[in-house]
Amino acid sequence: MQTLKMKITGYDEQSNSLLVSFCSDETSSQSPDAYQSFAYQPYLMWPDIEDIDELKKRIAVAGMYEAEQQAKKEALSSDQQKIDAFKALVGQEFEYSVSDLLSPPTVQYTNQVNV
Repeated sequence: MQTLKMKITGYDEQSNSLLVSFCSDETSSQSPDAYQSFAYQPYLMWPDIEDIDELKKRIAVAGMYEAEQQAKKEALSSDQQKIDAFKALVGQEFEYSVSDLLSPPTVQYTNQVNV
């Protein structure tokens, strides 16, 4: 990602949140208006920031993640194999021990050589 655009689309009085939408050079649309808005509570998230320009930069940094996720979502829409794999999970039930979920993944190496 080389560029990020953001647009402050509103202010929610009840939660004191700025509503912001984002796009980047990696999203299909170059207009933030094409995407949903996310709520950011500047007073709670960045209480030390007094300068509005610095606040905008902080929101933009957070928005980099949102724009990246949108680009990934758009890429997925053209990957029918992944979509089919996700759909195949519907109706299945899974159970995991918490220790398995919290332990780091293990990598297994093999010495097998195909000739």
